[in-house]
Amino acid sequence: MTEATHARFIQDIHLAFLDGDPVAVAKQAEAENVRRLQEQYSALVRGEFGGPLAELMDEEVEMEIVGAPGAPFTGTWRGREEVLEAVRRNFAMIEDQDPEIQAVVAQGDTVVVFARERGHIRPGHRPYEMHWMSIFNFRDGKVVRIREMVDTAALLQAMQPVPDDAPVVP
Repeated sequence: MTEATHARFIQDIHLAFLDGDPVAVAKQAEAENVRRLQEQYSALVRGEFGGPLAELMDEEVEMEIVGAPGAPFTGTWRGREEVLEAVRRNFAMIEDQDPEIQAVVAQGDTVVVFARERGHIRPGHRPYEMHWMSIFNFRDGKVVRIREMVDTAALLQAMQPVPDDAPVVP
């Protein structure tokens, strides 16, 4: 992800939170959780899977990524170290990531992010395009639960072997 793409993605999280809600600026708790989420995504796109990212997660954080059986990224992890290792592994499977925020909804200690994303699957540099949604639950300023729904069909398709007689696309 380029620096410009990174900056746009992080800024769009806050803008999407404000979009369509004239009283969003008065929602201090929600705005603080959105800010923390921006910090989390910023660490992710910089490839910093410890340090700042770990500090934003509760020690007992849980993460579940829902998708088709056998699809990449899917599973359930408990505890900060397990979650961070799953995130590290999942991000190692993709490159040239270009996410685009579609909407952010925040209420109380819950923030929901809707996005679409393009990129390439490793190995093979095969393109993918998918939609995803993440639900983040916060407690005392830390993420305690992450639940994601990912368009795993798009990822599975991108991971299919290329037939020997397939045309070469530059």
